[in-house]
Amino acid sequence: MMKKIIYLVSITWIMLLSSCSDVLDITPTDRYPDPLVWQDENLLKMFVNEQYIGICTKDNYYEIMFFGDDNFSKYNNGSCNLVRENILTADNVGSLSNILYVWDNSYKFIHNINVFFKNIEESSVNESVKKELIAEMKFIRAYIYAKLIWSYGGVPIIEEAYDINSDWSQVKRSSWDECVTYIVKNLDEAITDLPDKPSVRNRASGNAARALKSRVLLYDASILNNPSNDKQKWQKAAEAAAALFDKGYTLATDYQKMFLDVNCSEFIFTKEFNETYYSRLTFFLGTAGDNGRAWVAPSLNIVDAYETIDGEIPVTDSELGTVNPKSMYDPSDPYANRDPRFYASIYYNGSDFVNRKIETYIGGYDATNQDATMTGYYIRKFIEEDKGISETRHYTGPFPLFRLSEMYLNYAEAQYHLGNEDLAREYINKIRDREGVKMPPVTASGEELLDKIYHERMIELAFEGHRYFDVRRWKIAKKTETTHIMGHEIIKNNDGTFTYNRYKLTQDSRKNEWKDAFYRLPIAFSEIQKSNNSLEQNPGYEIN
Repeated sequence: MMKKIIYLVSITWIMLLSSCSDVLDITPTDRYPDPLVWQDENLLKMFVNEQYIGICTKDNYYEIMFFGDDNFSKYNNGSCNLVRENILTADNVGSLSNILYVWDNSYKFIHNINVFFKNIEESSVNESVKKELIAEMKFIRAYIYAKLIWSYGGVPIIEEAYDINSDWSQVKRSSWDECVTYIVKNLDEAITDLPDKPSVRNRASGNAARALKSRVLLYDASILNNPSNDKQKWQKAAEAAAALFDKGYTLATDYQKMFLDVNCSEFIFTKEFNETYYSRLTFFLGTAGDNGRAWVAPSLNIVDAYETIDGEIPVTDSELGTVNPKSMYDPSDPYANRDPRFYASIYYNGSDFVNRKIETYIGGYDATNQDATMTGYYIRKFIEEDKGISETRHYTGPFPLFRLSEMYLNYAEAQYHLGNEDLAREYINKIRDREGVKMPPVTASGEELLDKIYHERMIELAFEGHRYFDVRRWKIAKKTETTHIMGHEIIKNNDGTFTYNRYKLTQDSRKNEWKDAFYRLPIAFSEIQKSNNSLEQNPGYEIN
């Protein structure tokens, strides 16, 4: 079981040791770190640094975008078709990107973390340094376990540093509640010993731990994991979100530029890049007319979801193209009078790009090669326009993991379920009323208000990796995952106007009967076998 966990040394560690020979000459690379590593502050910090990859990988951190209905990935990147066509099984789940199928990768890092805790107490490094490194590792461990339970539900909590001779045949899954308790305990301890904001960029902080705690407790309170609607869980979720409100963060006033600014006033924890360790997200998402790859593009579904400036959703059914008659929406001029976040997040036919217009109509500049969008749209969020689009360009824009807007949305959702609708509206409207957005306030109540909360989260956090988990914890995936992902075929007419035809980008198998099993990922059948069947499979994925 979990063969990656019992690897004695990772390639990254071998490379790390070989690059540090000027500090400490360590020749053995066939066993886990030499005991002297635990006595060397620099090597110890490097070891801890490597474990951050368990939170957010170096290269494919963005691939969670592939799995939400707000996007369409045309190349089946990360095997996303298994999810979006509702054909996921315990046999094929292992082919998913390790951004979603996190089992193997997570337990590899948990093994590393357990080795750290086995050795750290005997380390002779400065006690203050040791204390902070221990807190960082508790944060990383909590984050890794959070990703595991969001995908699988309860998972085995492993604290022993298993090696190749260890017996995995009796490993059992802990319950969801046991896992949440364990994660929160690690986070509370990390909060105590970490500074609110990190002294070194890209490292854990007390506020990052608070933000993760907020998300963990929000998911814990949601109907998927809290079918009895225990109000105490919602209260804990509300309190965890509110713990970030007085920590010096403020809502950004430029919704487009904020995602390019590592110093953005609302970022709590981000994946940062520099000229040496750079991002290629602009290239991966970029427009085909400028040699971008457009591996993932906005679906027409989310384009339809951005409100008109009167606060109305313009299209209520993307598959049928049903126009909301109460909105200002004009199907012949579909991009007029839309939420400012639409213009900041999406390139559409006719939008500005540097010194030209985007052309996604048939035969247009951005629709004529194999890398062209299939939806008629490109993502603008995260794109560093001023640098141009190139595979070799060193992009440094950050990718947000936690930001203040999410905390406001978490708080609003929790307060709604606690019966405090006024507070729920107040915190949604803080987001909508900020400079650069200025959308009409939400005035709804009851079930309509809950729908508004769900909708605001879809728009505000678009393409940031939340959507896949949100529709599952809300248990609305039965609807969202059986609606076709749609695109626009755009035709330029002789008089210069455009015709917009809707078409399906998903196969009819997406319309197959939804199985509640899909709210969780299955544990790979091979892992069940390796455990001598001591691991219990998620319901609905059993193989007879």
